[in-house]
Amino acid sequence: MLKKALLLSLLTLSLTANSCWSSLEVSNFAQDEFSDYARFSIKDAITCEPLEGVLIKLGENIYKTDKNGQIKVPLPDTTIDKRVSIKMRKKGYIAADEKVMTVFGSYWNNLFLMSKDLPLESTRIVLSWGSSPQDLDLHLISNTTHISYRHTRSISGEMKLDRDAKRGYGPETITAKNLKKNDTYKVVIYKYTSGGNINDKGQVRIYANSRLNKIIRLPNTQSRCIEVASIHDNKITYQTKVLDDSICRK
Repeated sequence: MLKKALLLSLLTLSLTANSCWSSLEVSNFAQDEFSDYARFSIKDAITCEPLEGVLIKLGENIYKTDKNGQIKVPLPDTTIDKRVSIKMRKKGYIAADEKVMTVFGSYWNNLFLMSKDLPLESTRIVLSWGSSPQDLDLHLISNTTHISYRHTRSISGEMKLDRDAKRGYGPETITAKNLKKNDTYKVVIYKYTSGGNINDKGQVRIYANSRLNKIIRLPNTQSRCIEVASIHDNKITYQTKVLDDSICRK
């Protein structure tokens, strides 16, 4: 019970800064677990609106989210830490197959984002992370364009920063339409604030060809500016490179 109380306390303290979930919501989720069930919440990756009617397969069990974009599930019947598959489906949204971590007989991650369907030629990039660093920035950089908090939209309007989070967790989201075939686009993460380091609590989800193409877990690094993927001729290459800080500050 002490371990569970400690976990719930950490969850409540850490998630209140999340722009998609209010402190009241997080507090209610924490209280639920003292009633031997957990609450999962699914929201839109751009608007943060709750998603009703999402079909969810968690392990072998199937659920559907209510009008608040939530489901209630029994707590894991074991205190052994493990990863459980979760599959999320909703008409008009890209299917998402991910993993849920169980810790101390509870679910560590129970807040999820889904992306609306995209045209085949469009790409969406979603960055999420933990409480530290406080501010990570998502960049999409080519020879002709640099999308970030400084330049939120390309001149043509076909690339834009949909969300900019400044208090931890994210999401930060960039949507790009009709990427030029002759250009190479770098997906870059920049640690804007001075405290903390980029770490493996951060994830980048890349949606392309109307599907969730890849979930990238960020490395533990003291570098402030890193490339995690590149896109050329609609082909995505996943690799981590340390870049000079000046590239991210442009």
